[in-house]
Amino acid sequence: MGLSQTAWVLIAFFLFFVLVGKKLWSALTYNLDQRKKMIENELNEAKKLREEAQSELNASLKKQKEINKQVLDIINDAKSTAKQIEADAIEKSDIIIKRKEQQAKQKINNAQIDAINNIKNISAELSIKSAKIYIQNELDNKSQKSLHSNSKEEIKAKL
Repeated sequence: MGLSQTAWVLIAFFLFFVLVGKKLWSALTYNLDQRKKMIENELNEAKKLREEAQSELNASLKKQKEINKQVLDIINDAKSTAKQIEADAIEKSDIIIKRKEQQAKQKINNAQIDAINNIKNISAELSIKSAKIYIQNELDNKSQKSLHSNSKEEIKAKL
């Protein structure tokens, strides 16, 4: 039986793969399975990280909306407070202006009354001095005494 060299190589090759191939195949499939598991784990972890990142993004967006709402509320409150302060200031300034006007009117009235009283006093003094000068220059002593006693009686009667 003479097999050719090619046949012997084929038989050796076949036996080599049958004997060594089984171990090589199991080692190769084991390595491929390990690689597959590692890739699956990495994909699962990446998926979890993506979900966590998405939830963090959603939470951040929600917080940002809440903060924006709070900022708008604060701005609106500040505007209404400013308007209220302005209205209060205008009201207080109006009250102060009216009070100052009243005080100025009162001072003017007092000044007018003082001026009228001064004029009355000056005119009374002037009348008295005029009457005194007239009486001294124009009336004699007897007429002066008579006028004086009549005046006394009139004053007593009126009082």
